[in-house]
Amino acid sequence: MFTLIFIFFCAYSVNTVFSTGCESKGNCEECIQEVDCAWCMEPLYPLNPDGSKPQTHCRLKNDTTKWCRDASKVSPKSGMRILQDLPFSNDTDNPLQVKPQRIKLALRKGEKYELKFQYKSTENYPVDLYYIMDLSHSMKEYKDDLARLGSKLAETMRNITTNFKLGFGSFIDKVELPFVSTNEKKLKNPCPGCASPYSFKNHLSLTSNYEEFVGNVKAAKVSGNLDSPEGGFDAIMQAIVCKETIRWRKQARHLLVFSTDAEFHIAGDGKLAGVIEPNIAKCYTDDSEYLKYDYPSVSQLNYVAEENNINIIFAIVKKPYASLKESYATLSKHIKNSNFGELNSRDANSVINLILDNYKKIVQSVKFTSNSTSEIDIKFSSTCKSPIPGRCNNVHIGEVLDITATIQARECLPDGQKSTFVYLKPEALHQGLMVEIEVLCDCPCSSKTHPSYVPNAKECSRQGDLKCGVCTCSEGRFGRNCQCDSSISTSEDIKNCIMEGSNEICSGFGKCQCGKCECDSSSSRDEKIYGQYCQCNNYSCKKENGLLCSGRGKCNCGVCECQAGYSGDACQCEESTTNCIAPGSDSICSNHGSCVCGQCECKMDENRYSGKYCEDCISCPAQRCEELRHCVEYKAYNEGVYKTETPPNNCTNFNPEVSKKLDDIPDKDVKKCRILDGNRCIMNFDYYYEERTLIVRALDHKVCPVPPNVLAWIAGVVTSILLAGIVMLIVWKVFTTIHDRREYAKFENEKKALKWHNSENPLYRGATTTFANPSYNRPTSFSPDPVISTSSEPDIHVLDEDK
Repeated sequence: MFTLIFIFFCAYSVNTVFSTGCESKGNCEECIQEVDCAWCMEPLYPLNPDGSKPQTHCRLKNDTTKWCRDASKVSPKSGMRILQDLPFSNDTDNPLQVKPQRIKLALRKGEKYELKFQYKSTENYPVDLYYIMDLSHSMKEYKDDLARLGSKLAETMRNITTNFKLGFGSFIDKVELPFVSTNEKKLKNPCPGCASPYSFKNHLSLTSNYEEFVGNVKAAKVSGNLDSPEGGFDAIMQAIVCKETIRWRKQARHLLVFSTDAEFHIAGDGKLAGVIEPNIAKCYTDDSEYLKYDYPSVSQLNYVAEENNINIIFAIVKKPYASLKESYATLSKHIKNSNFGELNSRDANSVINLILDNYKKIVQSVKFTSNSTSEIDIKFSSTCKSPIPGRCNNVHIGEVLDITATIQARECLPDGQKSTFVYLKPEALHQGLMVEIEVLCDCPCSSKTHPSYVPNAKECSRQGDLKCGVCTCSEGRFGRNCQCDSSISTSEDIKNCIMEGSNEICSGFGKCQCGKCECDSSSSRDEKIYGQYCQCNNYSCKKENGLLCSGRGKCNCGVCECQAGYSGDACQCEESTTNCIAPGSDSICSNHGSCVCGQCECKMDENRYSGKYCEDCISCPAQRCEELRHCVEYKAYNEGVYKTETPPNNCTNFNPEVSKKLDDIPDKDVKKCRILDGNRCIMNFDYYYEERTLIVRALDHKVCPVPPNVLAWIAGVVTSILLAGIVMLIVWKVFTTIHDRREYAKFENEKKALKWHNSENPLYRGATTTFANPSYNRPTSFSPDPVISTSSEPDIHVLDEDK
């Protein structure tokens, strides 16, 4: 019974080992490049159930069985060593805002290390401000304002830091048609009292002499050009890359203020003047080079600004049309560390206010960056609880921030490099933390000088070297002990080269040599065919957006092995739920959905939730509105439950913008909220997301019901009754008048239709009857008493009936 249990335990242990993936690694380097694996030069194998020894040198490093002596085990250990850790310093020449300053870190491939350091915003940190102005004729008014306000600008900045330098430059455009008139007279005098046009001119390098700045601005003459866009990109590029000319200091915060009232030429516009060479992003030593190289591209400006720690402030003249503002607002979004603002012609101090406001934004917002390559992955987090990882807002002078950099070695370093240097620093600042990272991908036992290394070893049939406990065979030999000759093949060997369930030798992708498959080479250097039966390759995995494993993993035998933080059959899904959590909230998809591939899939039940964070519901109350109501009521109106209670942490993630009117914002998914408070007053506010920042806007007043005025109600009712009576009388009078007029008109019409005289009564019949004498003209033979009449008229007798 005991024997059966022991055999079962051994079989379970072996099967467990073979299920980890470590055992498939054929040499020490492949083994230790898996973070959970360890290599043994002389393994002490537990027996298989049949009494044989399992042939594996690579196992899980936390394997508890006695499979290897400690002296024979190769499992590099990571570690961190601080090389320089000076205290924070306000030294104006060499300020220290990051602590420690230098670290050495050793990591295995795939291993993560959380490196903790601190940042402190120091007082009197040096500031270099270089002002570039468009000196076309339309900017003369703003040039004069800058000259008048130069001393005030310097004084304002000196209140922030005592170590402040100021410089001045200007630009027009490339001196060539169609940008500038090349007429000889126009070149000398493009407008009355104007200077000749030029591309860029450095009037004053950075200096502490502010009166010299004022003098140079006053002395600078305006000029003119033909087309509307200006050559500002040339000026920005030269102001950044000409470090010695401008005199940028390494240990300083660099501000570049760009002021204009026109749009800009972009890369490709130079072709209009026959300039086809791309911009080289170098300092021009000759003015003719502006006509040799094209305008810089936006990506070039973004790159050089980030590399040289430049904060660009676009100070644009306010215009009645919106296209200029939209152009520079869009440009600012595509250049890191840049801000945008408008100058007001009616306010001479607007230039100072704009610089001061943007400087505060830059200083109070800290974001950490690194220059890591694709082999090293670095992610930042901090204690400031910002919705954007690695960024802290509202940072005050003297405040200490605790920063954590999660460093992971994704790949071994190329070209045999032992280590690489990565710089962790606040964005747009020079001073930071230097980290020397050594990626542990090599085994010491692979060196020919190592005691375990045996050339032409007996264990390798004298046909190879014993390296790290396994044979490295000479050319033409293979096999675990180099016992096979590639020129010999037998029928028994061929059987060992056919995978079960198949009838193809080496899966059709290789040749059988000494009972072992030798896989074909792919036509591409990066594509490999491998496996015991050549059944595997590293290029047949699923693609996403044209990239194998979405570019976030390696293809191993038809299956994507994803980088940390990604999953899916094509590594297309981001495991992080950060993008599924609404800013200021701690619930995934507002608890109404699930996070799939970094996006919320909302529940489609009877409530039908929707929205980026499943926060919207047509058939139920606005969930996000209810969540924000108490914070908005407290911050916007200083009322509500949080006036007496401590507000929760999510109330600190936003400050509502209070305004008289809540206008719609184009291209923003603004959610409207109407909430009834305890006093039956209506709060009107809305919210939307700017990247991952919650923006809340609130109306500056609540809409409260007014109590009824009893006297007004009574007076209103009485007045209404009187008015109703008067209206009814008027309606009755109008009705009867119309009716009478119709009847009278009818009477008149009937009267006109009568056929007798007005003095005759058709009903009257007189008492006298008139008739003809029947005997008139009767023949005499019939008259018994003939009468002779002399009258020509007939005889008429009238009888009085009354008689």
